[in-house]
Amino acid sequence: MQMEKFINDVEETVESAAARLLALSESQSEIHHTPGKWSPKEIIGHLIDSAANNHRRFVLAQLQEDLVFPGYEQDKWVAAQKYQSASWVSLVQLWKLYMSRPSIG
Repeated sequence: MQMEKFINDVEETVESAAARLLALSESQSEIHHTPGKWSPKEIIGHLIDSAANNHRRFVLAQLQEDLVFPGYEQDKWVAAQKYQSASWVSLVQLWKLYMSRPSIG
């Protein structure tokens, strides 16, 4: 029962965060507030990359004995994905989907 509550809390947090994120305009999402740091678009892109990498790790953890996983170079991933030129709404929606519990059935 505690796990179900935890999952529901995470889903509510993601839903609330997504609504707040979508309140940012496209141009606001592109601002680098500190030189050399990521914009909101790049931060959400990084969270998408992290979710993708962790998804792979969770699957592999079930299939192999040795739990040594390769890392990933987050700055290079963010640059390669070109999140800065992606649609803000699309990035938030993709992040939200990655954070959602799959519906089965």
